[in-house]
Amino acid sequence: MLASILDDPSRASPPLLPREPDAAVRAAVAAFAARLAQGDPWVAAFDESITPMAISDPTLPDNPLLYVNRAFEALTGFTAAELVGRNCRFMQGPLTDPAEVTRLREAIARHERVEVDLLNHRRDGAPFWNRLTVAPVYDAHGSLRYFVSSQLDVTLERHRLARLQQDREQLALEVAERDAAIAEREERLALALRAGGLGTFSLDPATGAITSSASCKANFGRAPDEDITIDELVAAVHPIDRDRVAAAMTATFERGAAYDIEYRVLTPAGEQRWIAVHAEMQYRADGTPLAMVGFTTNISDRKFAEEHRAVLARELTHRVKNILATVGAVVSQTLRDAPSLPAARGAVAGRIASLGAAHELLVHDEVEGAAIGDIVERVLAPFADRDGRRFDAAGPSIRLSPEITLALSMALHELATNAIKYGALSVPEGRVTIRWTLAGDDGARRFRFSWVEQGGPAVTPPARVGFGSRMIERVLAPHVSGPVAVAYLPEGVRFEVEAPV
Repeated sequence: MLASILDDPSRASPPLLPREPDAAVRAAVAAFAARLAQGDPWVAAFDESITPMAISDPTLPDNPLLYVNRAFEALTGFTAAELVGRNCRFMQGPLTDPAEVTRLREAIARHERVEVDLLNHRRDGAPFWNRLTVAPVYDAHGSLRYFVSSQLDVTLERHRLARLQQDREQLALEVAERDAAIAEREERLALALRAGGLGTFSLDPATGAITSSASCKANFGRAPDEDITIDELVAAVHPIDRDRVAAAMTATFERGAAYDIEYRVLTPAGEQRWIAVHAEMQYRADGTPLAMVGFTTNISDRKFAEEHRAVLARELTHRVKNILATVGAVVSQTLRDAPSLPAARGAVAGRIASLGAAHELLVHDEVEGAAIGDIVERVLAPFADRDGRRFDAAGPSIRLSPEITLALSMALHELATNAIKYGALSVPEGRVTIRWTLAGDDGARRFRFSWVEQGGPAVTPPARVGFGSRMIERVLAPHVSGPVAVAYLPEGVRFEVEAPV
């Protein structure tokens, strides 16, 4: 409402003049005017001032005006005749701040100097902001004699302040909205980085100082509040990859090449991890290096999965070859022992079907585990002769975990395959003795398993360890805490393993 009145003064009502002053007031006004006519220099200075000024007499009722100068008349539109003898509060209106009026009244009552901004009205009703300063004047005896006031039209200033305040509030609102938007984007970015296992970092090439996120430190096995130096990062790189990492970093620093590399690191806890790093150099306006900025990712699961797939692929190739060799040996042995071709045909078909069933049961045992006796029977069934004399297996009933079940099954398959190709099972008189025992109490029970070949060709240690022997140790080693050994003795191959139940 105030803004509309200030913009359109015609909407305001002119102030109502109070009643005529009484005789005592008129006499005081006349006496003051006489002093002015006598050329009182103190009053004459007020009259010539360009600042609107007024003088009131607090010794009279209601502190009436005794004098206003020409600048005051020009500011308010009132004539001196309309103003003197009256208190000028009639220039106030309904929008005048009552708190400021109270502050003015209390300061006058205490005879103190005061400055207030009041919304006043000119004679035509137009509002204006009046910066009113009132000060007491004392006579030679120290008694209060007058109040002198000056007025200053600060309407334009108040308009500007109001606009500045509005602009400030609008700017503060926009800043708050932008801060909220930035915070939201940063939270989304942090969520994306956490979801992707990404860690950000910045490296100063001049000082070697590193600034890294908590997720970046976690990728290297460090705590979120732990400081990391460039020397510590270099020392953490696996020795095999250290030269390659150094060459890539040199290319980035010296030629600005993109730093895009995957390498192994060793964490403070001794864990090996694969880390992928993608970074680029940032430069100042003059072309000097500013920082190397990028992100890291822990790709250990992917790299280990790739290595596992490679091992499985090699193992699958090897096992297919072994299966084909086993089938060939089964066919050859069956034909040698069969009394007729129809009988040989049936025996070959049965043994090949038994070989397939054994592989199917291996998959089943991998999930649920099995007893050692069942494992031996199922795995060696395709290799057994018609009379069942080639294998001598005995031991207590011991049920193994799924992991050890699969590992032992694969080891037995490899042993039988090698035996039927090169060892005791390659000749009719060869035999294999299999034994397993259980030792220890319920808290730490362990089983021992042995495979001993005899009656076969004389054994000479191989010039190099074959894939089958390496696979036996590789498959069993992660699941047992005891020795895993394959010995090539002259009288026959011996295999022994010890593991917890």
